[in-house]
Formats: sequence, structure tokens, C-alpha cells
Amino acid sequence: MSLDSLVNILLIILGFGFLIGIHELGHFIAAKWAGIRANAFAIGMGPQVFSFRKGIGFCFKSTSSKVILKCGKDANNLTDAELLQFGISETEYSLRLLPIGGFVSMLGQEDGKPDEVSEDPRSYNKCSIIKRMVVVSAGVVMNLLLAGVLFLICFQFGVNFEAPVIGQIAPNSPAANARVVINDISYSFTPGDTVLEIDSQRIKTFQDVQIAGAMAKPKSALNIVVQRSGLSELLEFSVTPESSSDGLLELGLYPASSLALRNGNNAEQSLQVLKDQYSSLNNLKPGMVLNSVFQDGSWNEIYLWADFQLAIDSSENSLLTKWKNGLQDVEINLPVYPSLNILRPSGIPESAPQNFEYGYMGLSPLSKVNYVMESSPNNSVLEKGDVILKVGQLDAPRIGQLRNYLTLQNDGVIPVVVLRGGSQVAIEVTIKDGLLGVLLGAALDTPIFAQPIQEIVVESNGVIESVKTPVAGTHLLGGTYFESVGFLDDFTPVNNWRELCAILATLMNYGELDVEVKLKKSLSDSNQNSLIVFKNSTFDVPRSNKLSNETPIFQQLFEPMYITRSSGGNPIKALQMGFDETVNMVVMTYLTIDRLFRRTVGVDQLRGPVGIIHIGSKIADRGISYLLFFLAIISVNLAVLNFLPLPIVDGGLFLYLVYEKIFKRPPSIAFQNFAAVIGLCLIGALFLVTFYNDIARLISGSA
Repeated sequence: MSLDSLVNILLIILGFGFLIGIHELGHFIAAKWAGIRANAFAIGMGPQVFSFRKGIGFCFKSTSSKVILKCGKDANNLTDAELLQFGISETEYSLRLLPIGGFVSMLGQEDGKPDEVSEDPRSYNKCSIIKRMVVVSAGVVMNLLLAGVLFLICFQFGVNFEAPVIGQIAPNSPAANARVVINDISYSFTPGDTVLEIDSQRIKTFQDVQIAGAMAKPKSALNIVVQRSGLSELLEFSVTPESSSDGLLELGLYPASSLALRNGNNAEQSLQVLKDQYSSLNNLKPGMVLNSVFQDGSWNEIYLWADFQLAIDSSENSLLTKWKNGLQDVEINLPVYPSLNILRPSGIPESAPQNFEYGYMGLSPLSKVNYVMESSPNNSVLEKGDVILKVGQLDAPRIGQLRNYLTLQNDGVIPVVVLRGGSQVAIEVTIKDGLLGVLLGAALDTPIFAQPIQEIVVESNGVIESVKTPVAGTHLLGGTYFESVGFLDDFTPVNNWRELCAILATLMNYGELDVEVKLKKSLSDSNQNSLIVFKNSTFDVPRSNKLSNETPIFQQLFEPMYITRSSGGNPIKALQMGFDETVNMVVMTYLTIDRLFRRTVGVDQLRGPVGIIHIGSKIADRGISYLLFFLAIISVNLAVLNFLPLPIVDGGLFLYLVYEKIFKRPPSIAFQNFAAVIGLCLIGALFLVTFYNDIARLISGSA
């Protein structure tokens, strides 16, 4: 873990502790206002580090020993008159070891112990009901006020959010299937569309789009208004969010990326891995901005990732690009290769290390070693470019198949056969923790089939089912070489996966054809041994008629497209924006609770302190304004959750006071004790669930 990450984690822990401390400060100030005796106010939890009491001064650890020495007994046992006589304060202020909150100790009030009352006229239980209501709710009010102030600061100086511009539409998602017809022309969502409204609510950031989908009522359509460049009319789509693999409702829309490479250590490491694989990328550096591509004999400026993807799709083997590095222009020739479909083979568990494969019509390429890690136990055994023909008892493995197989093996040595320089080489590799210590990729330049995929899982109209692929029933064996593709007697030679997929896709458009692929046993075999026939009747599997292309430079390497939310330096506007955002977050928190009960938000989506700290440490990388915004959101959540009508928390105590006001007596001690036990069990269960979720995310790397 880097020093920056440790600093970010420390900032979040301190910030989280500060929010709880502010909450307790609200109770303390209100208690002083109400005349309730406050014996202690602590920042942090655990053992005392420093303390202060008026009349005693600063002390290392507690002031208690000095009070006893001066007064003969502990301060909590002194009357108000005795405190005045000795000239010391009733309250000990302390800083404690663990920066995770704080507490205020009031006479006659102790959480979870309703029978711990006092007859002292300055005790909590002797105070009027209205004043006790103020004391109980003061912590929540302080959290809301703090959130408003933090939002105000953020908007005064400006905070960046992902712009509400569509970058990607997930295949077979609700958004991908949405259509709107204007003047007999059918429109669908397109990368580059700007989302303006959802259900008449103005959309300011892409986060608003994601939240609208996640918080939608089950099976209810959302009206999404978008603006498209070059089109005078606004497009209004009706989209019904569907449950995703992580249990949340989603639309299938993803934010646009800018063309500026990310900065930071992680970005630099990712680029270095790519440079080790592709020497043509050696001049790429974090922070560089892609501004134009060379096509049709001239340089063409591009502004969006969608423009870049169009340029990639229309390229053959490479794409010449121009990047801005400060004031300097840098030309880089990017390799281009086909982007295979993502297929879900039937029978592979959702929890498998890789539950999908890259392929086309059930055909899949072999695995290739793209990069050998320096720390790999196979550093001197495997080489970059090795194509894996066999591992242990597994012949011609697909990438996902290989990863899942390795995970099941014990640490140790296993025999492997690779294709290296056109020759088969038998070696022994070392497996450690189910890994070889290499980066795997698809062997797209090698005209060999991996084990075919007979059946895949697809989703149609919300129903998940298994369907056979076009290759099912052809008796194709993994490890077979392909030579040519055609029908009748018209065959075209193919030397790699690009050529194979391109011709297959073209022939599919001809209609009722039985497409044939000629096979042979090895590259050196001049005789055609057999062929496989794709019958047109089997072409009922979801597939694309034209495969897109990709380059080693993937979208996650680029900064998101940002929009700055700012008051423009106007403090009045910042105040209004801060107030609006606070109200919005309060509503959103209650809406989340509602969706938990409706089961459109699963309990596995809840995060505890560990998860909050982990997410917060990542957010801290985005700058101080976004960190403050995050803390403001957490402050609102603390306020809302603390004021839920549950035993133990402030909302439950407030409800008791309402009962006491109406019926002129508090709830019975027996009931309060029972409710306290139930409350503690609920909070304990919530802590265990969120702690489990947090740890599971950290282990799986999905946090």
C-alpha cells in the first residue's frame, strides 16, 4: 500500500470520527442550554490521552486523580455547590485514543439503561420533555447543519462530477432495447447523448442517472429525455430498469470518458504493463490527451471516446494517433484487433474466477501469454507470446476455462505444452495460489480453435435461459487448425481470428446458407482433413453481424468526462445549492431504506465503517472538494439513520418522549429494557452484515 493510500485512509477515519464528534457536540451544547449536568464530553473513544477540566487544567490521561486529591472524591460525586466551592467545572473534556467518534455523559441518562435515573434536579430525567426533545434531536440537527456547510464549501469552490453524457450502452440491457420513433425514424440511445431529465427531474450529473435507475419503483418505467448533437428535437425514451448481477436495478447506461489519460501511481503502473506488452506504446505517459486520429489520408480531430471507438472500428490492423503531452505533439501507432463477444457458458457458477469467455458463435481462441510478471514463479519458464495448447489434463483451454482450472489445482508443478515460434514445446510450470504469474490474452493471430462453447446463458425479456451455440453438434475438437471459410465451392483462406470472424459475419448476412469452415490437423499439413458446417437454422443465438475492434488502450485508462458544479463564487447561490443538496440526500437516504424493504436494493449493497473508509480513501484521490462532498453525504446518512424510530438510537428516544408527552408517563422500564435488547440485536446484526459485505468486497476486489 502506497503512502498516499495510507494518508487517504487516515483522512477518512479522522473525517468519520469528526462527523460523530459533531453529532455528540450537538447533544452536549443542547444539554448545557437545557441546564442538564454534563459530566463528560469526549472526542474519540477508548483510553484517554489528554483531558481538561476548568480549575484543574490539562492532564495526561484523566483529571480524576487530581480532582480526588483536591476535593477528596471524584467530580461526578460532587454537588454543584461543592464544585463551585472548589472552583472546578462539572465537565471533563477529553481526547481519546481511537479517532472514531465521541460521547457526552449526562446525569440521569445512559444509553440502553433506562432505569439509570437520578433525583438531582439537574438530571436529564428531571428536565422538561420539550427540552429533552431538543437534547435528543440536537445531534441530528448538527449533522444536517454540518452537511449543509460542507456542501456550501464544495459548491463555492466547485466540485467535479461525471457529466451526464452517455459513454456506453450495455448489450441486451433495458437501455439497449429502448426505442423512440419521430417522423417515422426510429432512434435508440447513442454514445454522446446528454441526459437532461428523468421523470421531469433535472439531471445534473451521471450519478443522478445511476441513482434514478437504482431507486426506481419495481417494474415502473422511467421517462428519460436526452439531447443529441445535430438533432433539433429532444428524444424521450421510456425505460424500465432491470435487476443487475449485483442486485441493483439499473438502466444499462454508463458514463462517457474524456480523452485524457489518468494521472497517479495506478495509472502509471497500468501503462507500464501495456508498454511491456506493446513496444509501440512506449511514448505514452499519464496525463497525455488524445486529440486526433489519422484516417483517409488526413488527421481528424476527436473529442469523445465514442469518436475514438468509431475510428478504431473502421481501422484494420493499426491506427495512427496524435497525443498532446504539454505543448508537445506525440504520434503513437496503436495496434488494432477484433473485439470478440462476451459469452456465458452454461454450467459455470456465477462465483467462478471467470464466468465468461471471449468468442464468436461458440468458437473461442486459445490463451496466449501477454506478459510475465517479474514476481512470477515462471519467469524463466514461460515467455511472452507463448500460446497454451495443454495444461495438465486440459487440452486447448479457453482463457476463462484455463483460469478456473488453475484455481482448482494445488500449489506445485504441472506439465504444460505451448506453441512457441511455430513449434510445440513441453515445459513444466509452477502454480502458486491458483496463478501462473502472467497476464493472459486471446491468441488472435493463431488459427487454432480452443475448446468450443456448446451452450451459453442468455437473457431475453428478463428471462435467463440456456441456448445452444451455432457450433453445437459440429463435433469440433479444441486444438484444430482452421484454414478457410465459405459455402458450396467458394472458399476464402483465413490466417487469423480477424479474418475468420469477418468472413463468418459477412456470410451470415446472405440468408439461407450452410457456412463451412475447412480444418486441418496442423499448420504444416497441406491436406484438408475435415470441415464443420454452420447451418443457418442454428443462427438464433444473440450475436453481432459485425464485430467491433479494440486496442490495448481501454476506456478505464482515461479520466471520466467531468462537469463542475459550482456557485460561480456567489455565496448566496452556494448556500441555496448546499441546502438543496442536503434535502436531496435526506430524501435519497429514506428512499434507499424504502427500496431495501421493497427488495430492489439488497442488503449486500449496504456498507459499514470498513467499506466507507475503503471507498472514501479512493474518493480522497479525486481532491479535497470531493472528499468534503463525500463527508457531507455521510453526515446526512448519520443524521437520518440516527433519527429512525428504532430503540437505542436518537429516533427511538424521541419516540419515547412523544409517548410520554401524550400519556403523561414514560414507557415502562420493562418495555424500554426489552426494546433496548431488540435494538442492540438489530444494530449488532446490521454491523455483522455490513462488516461481512465490506470484507467480502475487499477480498473479491469489487469494493
